[in-house]
Amino acid sequence: MSRKSIIWIAVLCSLTVALVGLSGCRAKDPVIVAPPVEETAPEPEIPLVWPLTGLVADNAEEVLRRSMSVKIDNHPQSGSKIGINAADVVFETLAEGGITRFNAIYQSDIPDTVMPVRSARESDVVLVPQFGNALFFYSGSNASVRNSIRSSDIANMEHGIIGNDLYSRSSDRRAPHNLMVDLANAYDVANARGFEIATTEPIKGFNFQNDYIEGATAPTGGTNTTQVNIPFSPLANTAWTWDTVNELWTRTQGGSAQYSGNDEQISAQNVIVMWANHSPAAYETYSIDLVSGGEASIFMDGQRFDGRWEGSVDAPPVFKDALGNEILLSSGRTWISVMKPGYTIESSYHGATFAAPDAASDNAE
Repeated sequence: MSRKSIIWIAVLCSLTVALVGLSGCRAKDPVIVAPPVEETAPEPEIPLVWPLTGLVADNAEEVLRRSMSVKIDNHPQSGSKIGINAADVVFETLAEGGITRFNAIYQSDIPDTVMPVRSARESDVVLVPQFGNALFFYSGSNASVRNSIRSSDIANMEHGIIGNDLYSRSSDRRAPHNLMVDLANAYDVANARGFEIATTEPIKGFNFQNDYIEGATAPTGGTNTTQVNIPFSPLANTAWTWDTVNELWTRTQGGSAQYSGNDEQISAQNVIVMWANHSPAAYETYSIDLVSGGEASIFMDGQRFDGRWEGSVDAPPVFKDALGNEILLSSGRTWISVMKPGYTIESSYHGATFAAPDAASDNAE
């Protein structure tokens, strides 16, 4: 190697060492440290619930199905009320002669069959629209009720219109207490007749005690109650007993248990008495004011809460205490007995008896 090449190699090595030294002396780039992320608790997930029971629903599409209303016989000779324990809500109202009739509202649980189906009354024209303008199933009516239904926008699924498509007679009972309606196929038949069978949003329902909604807690100030007596008349002297094991009320009438078929006693999580004005209507029936409001007693969770009910033309009643706070219902089925103002009820707890608010004593029909 020549002397000149050796010199160039030496120069290059010197430059390399110098550059490395300069590189080692340069300030490092600043390290940027992100501030710690503050963790927040996730919002509680609000489950989908049935509007009329407050129970969790599994299917969003089913929650939008139209409710169904069935008029059910409660004559002393009418037998068990097949399918009534599947109803989300049952209204019990005076008919005539001291007997009562039921209007059962179905949405979350649709039974195959409901029996015995009977005729409509004036109160149904008001009640049916309050529950999502339900499909209405019944058998006949007097001329006044028939005209009221026809002039309304109620989806009329009456026996005389639908016939054998849904209705049939049971051979196990005598007419007129043996008419059955096939609810398993009711939506298909209603759809074929041009009625809407679904809604675009859930229908208006009750407000319930729910752990996942702030402030939706059980009311306070109730009176412990194990027995409720609701004497409409000698023909409809009803009572409810709190079942502490199953946490529901069970029903008797005239001292005997009433059944929903298959030896299943009629029961509900909420039993409510509403006092509402009754006006004479055709054929000794009643027109009942289910909108204007009045006194109410609510029985749930083995307790009694007294207050008032407020009505609406397109929603179920709302129940409030003396201070105007809403009384939230226990999740489950609700039974509502509608009585004349002044009629008394009694509730008891281990022998101690309590009368109705502002009670009178004219329970004679």
